[in-house]
Amino acid sequence: MNKNMHTRRLKFFPNSKFSIAQQAAIKWLAIAMVGASSSLSIWIEAAQAQESTAKLTIHPRGESKQSLKIQLIPDASQRLEGNSAVYYLKALGFLEQDIARDRVRELIKKGAEEAKAAEKEAREFPPYSYLEMRPEQYPKEEVRAYLKLLDFQIPSLREARRLEGFNMHRHIQLSENPLGYLLPEMQAIRELARTQSIRCRLAIAENRIEDAIETLGQQVSMSRHISMDDFLVSYLVGVSMLNIAIDDTLLLLEHPQCPNLYWAFAQLPQPLASPERCLATEREFLYWQIPKLKDITTKPQSPDYWKSFIADFSQRTSDIESMFAEGEPEIVSKVQGERRVDAILKSIEGNAPQAKEYLVSRGVLAKDALEAYSKEHLVFLAMKDYYEVTRDDQYKWFSLPYLDAIDNLSRATDQIEVDREKLGWFTQLPNALAPSLSAFYESIQRSRQRIALVQLIEAIRMAAAENGGKLIESLDKSAVPVPANPFTGKPFSYQVSGDTAVITSELPARLPVRIELKMAK
Repeated sequence: MNKNMHTRRLKFFPNSKFSIAQQAAIKWLAIAMVGASSSLSIWIEAAQAQESTAKLTIHPRGESKQSLKIQLIPDASQRLEGNSAVYYLKALGFLEQDIARDRVRELIKKGAEEAKAAEKEAREFPPYSYLEMRPEQYPKEEVRAYLKLLDFQIPSLREARRLEGFNMHRHIQLSENPLGYLLPEMQAIRELARTQSIRCRLAIAENRIEDAIETLGQQVSMSRHISMDDFLVSYLVGVSMLNIAIDDTLLLLEHPQCPNLYWAFAQLPQPLASPERCLATEREFLYWQIPKLKDITTKPQSPDYWKSFIADFSQRTSDIESMFAEGEPEIVSKVQGERRVDAILKSIEGNAPQAKEYLVSRGVLAKDALEAYSKEHLVFLAMKDYYEVTRDDQYKWFSLPYLDAIDNLSRATDQIEVDREKLGWFTQLPNALAPSLSAFYESIQRSRQRIALVQLIEAIRMAAAENGGKLIESLDKSAVPVPANPFTGKPFSYQVSGDTAVITSELPARLPVRIELKMAK
């Protein structure tokens, strides 16, 4: 496994690949993906204030006579049983579209070469520069020519939107090395989301509002589908796709012909994407990597059993340190080859006293029973129990609202560092493979917050249509319910000063929200 595939070294650029090892550094990835939609996000991060600001000029627009006509995701009666993954792979050109894919690669390569020659970034040259532009800035003929190469995607994306499920049939638990399992299709699908963003922005630029809305629906559906995959990293790719869709939605809301989308967003499934499946995968991941660890009980085993166990353990953990950045502390053993087993045995020897103390303190073994167990048994029994206890101490908080959960999640994460110092070797592997769930929870809430903000803006546009084009003075003046801030469960802050309304949220603390709204003259 190449070290560069690990998330600690992952750069959020077109040629990177994802592996399951990246879940060990999911905190970085979660933070990157929360704000990483297109290269230019309409949510501009202020370097000093550390807040996300969007300045929008909107037009009054009441709800349509047929309120539920616009459906970003088809309702349950219209969705069909089927696997959308097949259609996304078709849309990526994996089937009989080599010529078009090669031409797109040539354009990307040309842009990269021009950027290098000019000592600039690739995002400043086509096709990635299209993601830096607002619709009114588009070189329309040039963008149309680029998208023409990818016209084959459109029928597949329309079909995918109608399907209920997404399944890559991974069965990762059958892999000999789940940690090294690669997810190249996730990166490719993220590129597909970027292309969709270009399609949507071109449609806005050409005043094709219905086409823009159709593309938004495909984007939202794709986000929901990808989030159904088995892994946290896939879920975060889905979050990134939703962020792209929301950015494009905000651009659309500024168009004078844009219909009110309040009910289109209000009728989205709740939640749009559930993390249940990927969290369930993560909870069992260590046991998939080392199946024999789960079988350990308090029943004493023979020396031959432990000899076989450690040989298997050595083989199944041999790539772990190489997947982390240089300078990381030893997780299992950096020693490879014939001496690896001996190095692991040496670590067990040194860690046995802490394992004994831990097992007695936990009530797993009585103090007077310790002599019946080998050092290998004590250390791996402690590793198993520690993994299950610390794992559940974190995952249980996902059943509670964010404000009730986040401080407890952070404390559980902080305790891991304490355990690393106090308990030593048997905690290293469970801790190394544990994702930062507080960062992951933030990314979930951030995506839900963005949906709520779109609804809030549409409620304001709806009210303005009945109020002579003026901003409402307070959110309780809205004719339709205004969504609460998912981070707090309370209303967003809303203040009007002159012809400007300011919507704010102090959470997430890492990147607070600030939206300035003005009504078009």
